[in-house]
Amino acid sequence: MKYGAKMAQWAPFATSDPEPAGALPKYGTPMNLGALNKVTESPTYNEAKGYGDNALKVHVTEFKEALIDAEVNDLTNTVASAIFGATLEDETGQSLHFGAEDNPPYGGLAFYINKLLDGNVKTYQGIYYPKLKASIQGEEYSTKGESITLSNSKIRFLASTCNSGDWKIMSKDFTSEAEAASWVNEQIKASA
Repeated sequence: MKYGAKMAQWAPFATSDPEPAGALPKYGTPMNLGALNKVTESPTYNEAKGYGDNALKVHVTEFKEALIDAEVNDLTNTVASAIFGATLEDETGQSLHFGAEDNPPYGGLAFYINKLLDGNVKTYQGIYYPKLKASIQGEEYSTKGESITLSNSKIRFLASTCNSGDWKIMSKDFTSEAEAASWVNEQIKASA
């Protein structure tokens, strides 16, 4: 059983040779997206069926793309600028300007989850999307009234297949969080 998600690391594609032939992408400087609340994955497929002699003869299903909806407790202006391609007013991250010409960069995303196996054995597993692009999700702002409503920052990514043919990679089960965190950092690291 899966429960918990932690350590959402993102990095933009490297400026030099970002997508080598037949390999996983190369990345620039990684950053943490913020305290991870949840990730929802929704893959879509192209599908075709062929009939003959009044029966189904062939059925082809191929991966198309996957929506990856992530929620973090708080998305800083610096991180939002990097993933959405928005303009940061200055280096201290004061004001963030979103414009019609913003062009979010391709990047990679990895995090790890907690798993509980038979016999209450705790393990950890890394999840890695090698090629995706972010887009802003609408926000909801509520006034304080009879109760307080907390809301997360939402990011929608569109994952696609990279040159290695992968759109998602899952690690083996690790026995410690440190191993899972190390795996995440190994996937999302700046190329030399």
